Amino acid sequence: MRISVVGGGKVGYALASQLEKEGHDIAIIDNRLSAIERANDHLDVLAIEGNGANVDTLKQADTANADILIAVTGSDEINIISCLLAKKMGVSNTIARIRNPEYVNSMALLEKDLGLSLSVNPERSCAREIVRSIHFSKSVRISTFAKGRVEIAEILVKEGNDLIDKAVSQIGSRFQGQVLICSVVRNNEIFIPNGNFVIHKGDRISVIATTRNLEMFLVRTGISEYRNFHEMMIIGGGRITYYLAAMLLPMGIHLKIIEKDANKCRQLAMRFPQANVIWGDGTDQEFLLSENIDAMDAFIALTDNDEENVIASIFAMSRNVERVVPKCNRVSLDFLLDRFDIANAVTPKISTANRIIRYVRAMSNASGSNIESLLTLNEGKIEALEFRVRKSCQFIGIPLKHLKFRKGIIIGYITHYGQVEIANGDAVVQEGDTVVVVSSIPKLRDINDVLA
Repeated sequence: MRISVVGGGKVGYALASQLEKEGHDIAIIDNRLSAIERANDHLDVLAIEGNGANVDTLKQADTANADILIAVTGSDEINIISCLLAKKMGVSNTIARIRNPEYVNSMALLEKDLGLSLSVNPERSCAREIVRSIHFSKSVRISTFAKGRVEIAEILVKEGNDLIDKAVSQIGSRFQGQVLICSVVRNNEIFIPNGNFVIHKGDRISVIATTRNLEMFLVRTGISEYRNFHEMMIIGGGRITYYLAAMLLPMGIHLKIIEKDANKCRQLAMRFPQANVIWGDGTDQEFLLSENIDAMDAFIALTDNDEENVIASIFAMSRNVERVVPKCNRVSLDFLLDRFDIANAVTPKISTANRIIRYVRAMSNASGSNIESLLTLNEGKIEALEFRVRKSCQFIGIPLKHLKFRKGIIIGYITHYGQVEIANGDAVVQEGDTVVVVSSIPKLRDINDVLA
């Protein structure tokens, strides 16, 4: 596929680097010479110096012949204009990074009119991830799929877990068929389990369910313990903090937000009068002690400096704060996170790049097919695919129990008129539904390919 990337910063460079490795033809546009030189020195791409919101620059990058334009500059306005111009030039798919909280509600109304295939808000996504991580252990890896309708959790079955020596059918019955174990990795061998498959210690299982049912599964199996926190401290008053405060305050959580920029403090205090907004340096350990960090249930470090976030989080752990979440985009700091067993770090830029890459992969794999979205699991060995049911589907109206599927295929969920239901034997699909399929067979292209 031919892809134009507007913005050569951390996200744009990561996108161009990965997509180039996957065989796509990439043009990268940035108005900074340093970003263009970096792309030319390290990537096999067409690098254009200029403004992505300028039609002449887009023409220079041959955007009219691109399959996708991805706009990820630091300016929401430039991203929106770039996508609008690309649509006018005939580009069928456009993706924009939109970060300003003031645009969120507007984007929900205008996304269709703007012709955006996908809008990505990394800060809001990270805020949601933080809310989940402070309530549930991140010993599991959770991916949202099918436009947020279902989630897939990859779980290591540890000693003492009550899933051990249980058949998949027993586990399904225990949860009234609302969760589905869709893949198991055992000794580097991958299984798509049937009902008789027995879970062993050390298995890495993938479980698919709606958000609510997945949370219930994690708690009731002892994999994760739900925690109700009351006092939280956030250092840094940027966009993630804005979204996070809007999510946490309605839960009755008392927030203490520390920000060293006086203007940001005033804005936060006006927007969130329920929060305790303090002007000060949240990376100063003496200051944190004076603000009673020892009494906090959770500590969240969201400054613009990754090193300070990690160091402040390590200090919070030393004060026995129960849950610590730093923001850290730099891979070079992973050794510190591992050393101090900080598993909850959030990475807005990497998460944004990965989400866009997943969408592009789905577009690439779906060329000529009815794939709506695609997610890879177990280091790419398993694919979860969301298919749209068209008239050409060969099993419309037929109960799944009457069908014979290929080995390595499992039907996970069916969405009918926006209602999500797990695919049991009595379930049927209708035209217009979407179906989530989990497969160990690479590169399925059509929903009919699931049949034996």
